[in-house]
Amino acid sequence: MTIKIDNPKIESFFKNEFKSDIEKFSEFILQNLEAYNQKKEFDITPLDPEKNAYRLHYDNLGHVEEDANPFKNIEDVATYAKKLRENAWR
Repeated sequence: MTIKIDNPKIESFFKNEFKSDIEKFSEFILQNLEAYNQKKEFDITPLDPEKNAYRLHYDNLGHVEEDANPFKNIEDVATYAKKLRENAWR
């Protein structure tokens, strides 16, 4: 196995620590990979949607004015949609 290390500090650490002992080096890599994988995992307990959900309540839904409907003057939906498409390309 060949590894190129561009950092002199890291290179000297590996030379001094492992001294060409491949088994020791392999164990070191495996231990650190396991620790890295454990850090990436999250311990998440899923929430129960029945207990953690809530409904939004609007106070003003009972009182809706007639002028609030912006589409009240549209009689034919197909014609209105066709006009919208034609005007979108201009």
